[in-house]
Amino acid sequence: MKKFTFLLLISLSFFAFNGCDDDDDDEIINYVSFETQSFDFGVELDGSTTNEFNIYSTNTKSSDRTYSINVVADMSSADPNSYTVPSTVTIPANSNVGVFSVKIDDLNISEDGETLVLEFTGEEDLFTGEKMTLKIKQVCPFNEVILNIQFDDWPEETSWVLLDSDNNVIDSAPEGSYAGESSFTKAFCLQNGTYTFTIFDAYGDGTKLYRLTYNGTTIVEGGAFGASETTTFDVSM
Repeated sequence: MKKFTFLLLISLSFFAFNGCDDDDDDEIINYVSFETQSFDFGVELDGSTTNEFNIYSTNTKSSDRTYSINVVADMSSADPNSYTVPSTVTIPANSNVGVFSVKIDDLNISEDGETLVLEFTGEEDLFTGEKMTLKIKQVCPFNEVILNIQFDDWPEETSWVLLDSDNNVIDSAPEGSYAGESSFTKAFCLQNGTYTFTIFDAYGDGTKLYRLTYNGTTIVEGGAFGASETTTFDVSM
């Protein structure tokens, strides 16, 4: 009895394996997926970036196959005018790989970045992989200097200003900007040159901690600076 059961299992396994021959399209599951579920999509400051992505099917066929791509609007925060996504992608005949391109312009990308979520849609008997999320961030082509502030119990007292060598204001935050906040981080994209950063505290007792970094090196770090503290620094590529 045990020998008969063993032989029966082998026979069924052999039949199932041969039933998945690529030449028998009716027996093959129609499955397609993106190459990844998540991708960090850097966009050049004041420019645009294009990336190519693969899709994969579980089989090959003798004719082209075209699949529809949809932007999941309620899961995406990117400005609709900032991206170009094709409505379809084709896997060529005798292949299980297709390629499509996504172009994103630097338009209304926030400090925290944006998301663009894509999915396959609209075909009967189509099984699909997970959605693909593009995590969009600006990329600085010059020198990136990062400001981090850890506030004390009175964050509304903190303000700061960043000036270039001609005393033009590059960026600033007036008093009251951080009411209710515990921390703040901002990246400055600076061309080669000399800059002056000043941090202020309205009460005159500084804040918990602030730090400027460039290329992984601390430019200045402090907290108990009294009413203000000024630092001049140079950056160059």
